Amino acid sequence: MEIYRDLTAQRVFQSKLLQTEKLAALGQMVTSVAHELSNPLTSVLGFAQRLLLRGEASGQAEEARHIFHEAERASAILRQLLMTARESPPGRAMVALNEVVSRTMELQRFSLAAEKIHVELDLDPRLPFVHGNAGQLQQVLMNLIGNARQAVEPQGRGGTIQVSTRRAGERHAVLEVRDNGPGIPDSILARIFDPFFTTKPAGTGTGLGLSIVLGIVREHGGQVQVASPPTGGAIFTLEFPAVAAEELHALALSATGPGALGFLGKRQRRASVASKGASPSVAPGGRVLVVEDEPTVARLIGDVLEDEGFRVDLLLDGREALKRAASENYDLVICDMKMPELDGQNFYTTLALTGNSLQERFLFVTGDVIAAHTQEFLARHRLPHVAKPFRLEELTEKVRQVLADAKARQPAVARPAQRTNAARK
Repeated sequence: MEIYRDLTAQRVFQSKLLQTEKLAALGQMVTSVAHELSNPLTSVLGFAQRLLLRGEASGQAEEARHIFHEAERASAILRQLLMTARESPPGRAMVALNEVVSRTMELQRFSLAAEKIHVELDLDPRLPFVHGNAGQLQQVLMNLIGNARQAVEPQGRGGTIQVSTRRAGERHAVLEVRDNGPGIPDSILARIFDPFFTTKPAGTGTGLGLSIVLGIVREHGGQVQVASPPTGGAIFTLEFPAVAAEELHALALSATGPGALGFLGKRQRRASVASKGASPSVAPGGRVLVVEDEPTVARLIGDVLEDEGFRVDLLLDGREALKRAASENYDLVICDMKMPELDGQNFYTTLALTGNSLQERFLFVTGDVIAAHTQEFLARHRLPHVAKPFRLEELTEKVRQVLADAKARQPAVARPAQRTNAARK
């Protein structure tokens, strides 16, 4: 008696699993590289903005403006890359699909142009908001764009990808991605959403992209339809339940803090901020301790705060800063999260354990805000932070807000006398 067993499926599964593990490791490496880039980008963006604001780029204002705009664009791409790489929390907020599309296409713009792929956007300006997670929805769109790219590439003549949004009645928002590739054969159309199913050559794909798309869309209460017309190409249509107009109005009225309306469009966010008014002003002249192991970033923060009228001490070593915080009086501490020897979390925890009042006047400046442990730490202690890379107004606004909140919490307590030693390091 001879028994034969076909191991093809098992070996294919093991191969796909290995490829998935490689992709996960690559994602971790990309996240680490992106974090390291946040410090130099912060410096380039900040110092370019200072040149423009102070008018010191005489004769070269246009060049300085180009540097600033390109650094700002690189910063936006970096933030989107980090947001895409992180594990999205299960929470939902109101999401503007048009902004998800715009940010995703900004990430893809250079690679699509290099491959001579033309992108056509047709976004409905009256598109309603949807309940969802912006990071997950961006991952859906990036997977669909990636599939469309791989479909049109073999043609050798570029190709066209069309991304559009539209209303479907009053209760649904539709996102559609179509390409002019060869299309999808009817024989496999029903299997394309199966995990690990792929028609691509070995090493090109894992067969997980469309199954992830289907899972995320269903989690959002939506549905996916796919069509392949006889003329060629593929059309993926995603339909999501829309936020009712009454609910949108009610949430807008009850919004009490940053992020209450989720991933709103730029105009809506600006209007929301403007309606609340500026932060309470804080009299200049306070003393600030800046703890940052990157010298250029520390120098940037110090210069910005001095321009605002603060006296600043800069320290690159967390341990030395802890001694300084225990022996001298400060109105505020600005601290990086990741530092050698003594990191920001341990710095803050030590202040709290020793009863130092600076724990109530503490601001983190970090490029590690997407890490789960960092998010948990900031949320547990209700700590304000500014994410690198940042614009100057983001920093100054947050500084004044932290000082105003601290003053509001202790209205009757006299502030300790400030020492005159403002030595810089």
